[in-house]
Amino acid sequence: MKKIILVDDKEVYREAIKNLLLKLGEVEIIAEASTGLEFLEMLDKQKPDIVFMDIKMPDMDGIEATKKALEKYNDISIIGLSLHNYPDYVKDLLEAGARGYLLKLSNNISLFQQIINDPTGGIFLSDGIESKEKKKNAKKILMVVDDFGNTRDLIAHTLNNANYKVIKAVDGKDAIRKFNGQEIDLLITDLHMPRMNGFELIAAVKGIEEYKKIPILMLTTEVSQDKKQKAKKLGITGWIQKPFQMFKFLKIVEKVVKMN
Repeated sequence: MKKIILVDDKEVYREAIKNLLLKLGEVEIIAEASTGLEFLEMLDKQKPDIVFMDIKMPDMDGIEATKKALEKYNDISIIGLSLHNYPDYVKDLLEAGARGYLLKLSNNISLFQQIINDPTGGIFLSDGIESKEKKKNAKKILMVVDDFGNTRDLIAHTLNNANYKVIKAVDGKDAIRKFNGQEIDLLITDLHMPRMNGFELIAAVKGIEEYKKIPILMLTTEVSQDKKQKAKKLGITGWIQKPFQMFKFLKIVEKVVKMN
């Protein structure tokens, strides 16, 4: 049973969202607020799993309320709701730590269902969201290599939502086959995989002249400092410990792609 707080200065929107959510899954609307300040005041007493947050409100807008809420309770999933498809609003809200931005007048039923099922499972954006990041990401090609299908598909789904083009591979050998002269802007790979592990994949990729400078992120449950140092010597750009928060992962990806 997911506990939800609705924050919107318009009661008609709160009521519409409440009715939709109650039809979609096992949820409990534990509180409603009409301003960002009112929401922050109730947080110490109410412990939500998910918050649906309006952007434009009196006293304190949704972006500022999101920042302040996540500074104190960083495990809450906050999803923005707005009538406005403004790139700066989308950028500022996601940078504040929100996990999504939905347009009130869009058909968001499938997104609401995904959020209820797994609120930490990705970044949720309505169709038609035009953010500066999505425009910049549109031509970027990323390869995701992981032998665990659920992880591979979740990462690929999240990157696709951020408008990256994603090539998926099930292990190192599959990845090498799919490189095949393809222009790739970032390699994201697991460490422990059958047939060819992450270390072997990195060495093989770095041994190909056209991919010597490709940035590489390693995603792993491995905690060994020796293996981390080995990965650095092989030339990785970053080491990300599993499990990780998807919105933070997206920020790392954006930063690495921007640098190269």
